[in-house]
Amino acid sequence: MNFLSRIFRAFRNFLLIFGAAYLAGKLLNIFNHPALASLSEVGGFLLAVYLAWDALTYKGGVKSSVADVKTDAANLKKLARGFDPERYINLKKGIFLGLDGNRKPVYYPRHVVDKNHIEILGETGVGKSSLAGVLLSQLAAAGETVVVFDAKVDKKLPGVLVRMGKKFDFPVYIVDLRPKTGTGPQLNPFKGCSREEVEELLQVSMDLGKSDDAAVDFHRGNDREGTEWIAETCEDGGADLLSLVSAGSRDERVTGQQNLWRQLRQLGRVKAFHTKGGLDLSAVLNKPGVLYLFGSTTRHEVISGQKLILQRVLQILEERTDQSRPVCLLLDELKYLLSPAALRAAGVIRDRNCHLVFAHQSLGDLDDCPGLSPKAVKGAIWGNAGLKFVYKLPDAETAHQLEAMCGQTAAETASITKSAQGESVSKRAEKRAHMPAHIFTHLPKPETSEASVGVVIGRGPAFFLSTRWLKSGPTPAPVIVRESGPEPHAELPATLDDDQEPPAEQQDNADAEPTRSTANDLSDLLRDLSRPR
Repeated sequence: MNFLSRIFRAFRNFLLIFGAAYLAGKLLNIFNHPALASLSEVGGFLLAVYLAWDALTYKGGVKSSVADVKTDAANLKKLARGFDPERYINLKKGIFLGLDGNRKPVYYPRHVVDKNHIEILGETGVGKSSLAGVLLSQLAAAGETVVVFDAKVDKKLPGVLVRMGKKFDFPVYIVDLRPKTGTGPQLNPFKGCSREEVEELLQVSMDLGKSDDAAVDFHRGNDREGTEWIAETCEDGGADLLSLVSAGSRDERVTGQQNLWRQLRQLGRVKAFHTKGGLDLSAVLNKPGVLYLFGSTTRHEVISGQKLILQRVLQILEERTDQSRPVCLLLDELKYLLSPAALRAAGVIRDRNCHLVFAHQSLGDLDDCPGLSPKAVKGAIWGNAGLKFVYKLPDAETAHQLEAMCGQTAAETASITKSAQGESVSKRAEKRAHMPAHIFTHLPKPETSEASVGVVIGRGPAFFLSTRWLKSGPTPAPVIVRESGPEPHAELPATLDDDQEPPAEQQDNADAEPTRSTANDLSDLLRDLSRPR
């Protein structure tokens, strides 16, 4: 609606309302009711001014669909107008999410966000992380602990959280598991673990859970026994990755299991874990702030490492005695993070005052989690997320399921019949989808400074929501642990692939026991670990 149209509508509203009130006042004066006449004129004037102002400042809005794809697409594009989300952040009002279909700010009470798992869906580049940045920065500012697992390495989100941390005075800890950018040892994920917890962490990181294949389960059973033998070599609370690899290298029951030994050496190549100290996960999870973990979707050892840290975080949350502080976990690119143990925890972690934010592209991602039943994953994620924020989707199947989830709304349909006697109009009431499937496949994708437009499901009738990026800042480097003594962080040699045969000269020397000058010389040890057993 252009400005001249709004002026005309405002003038018309004022004239009609005040004119009616003025005439009513004259009639009341005729019948000798001067007090009521004055009240009518004053009330009519105020109402006329309000309606005129409302018409003059009306910017248009979209509440639901009209079930016509062309009309809906044009209306939704209006909601993509950019805005500055930071000016709306006010923790006294609640957690700001974005602007609704009438361009009004949407605030959710913090307890609503804390008591629900959240699912953010949408194709790449539609703005899922923009909502995450707005949401997580406010939760951290409100005193929560936020843990972000970023397997695809977002370009803006870490900078947003760091900048907001400076504004609201909460710390941001960076852990980088990638081999090229993670420049050295940063944390010991086994710190404080019991033997049973060490065993569980090794099994989760190396995907040694049960499958539906009897042959695979037979060999995995042997591998799981190997992790038990490795865990028995360490003292409660005193384990670290390099000592576990060292213990495994001296045990033929471990080196004899080719898959287990290969994966253990592969996990040992994650340099971020090459320390006995470093960042204390238990301490971080017991105070406000953000722990941001950079992972990978391609490097197998990094994928194992990020699964290990997720499982360790879940262990700590399970055992913490003081559960008064809420904890929020963002799991981006689910299929590179989930394990059977993590999936089981997702169903009960809510009781530990922890809520999860799942970010993925469509329902198809839940079918593509290696080693996990698609039905179990959908039940734990899709069926357990009380709030859903849906952006543009390329998947028609997911769109139709969302349509059914949003329900139906009543509508009146008119039909006109022409005949020799003239036209006849008949009307009937019917129901139609509140959010048809085409809405989800035609949500606008933001360009340059535009806002992202999505649909919120889970709290009342579904409604449209516009979200936008907070301003980003520089991302700090991870804190590298410098330890004294002999070089303890020598790089592990490459691990042989399943289909790669060992070199002949190495095979000839495979039975030779490596010699070491001292038991503490881990550099020599790690070089020995590349030898096939």
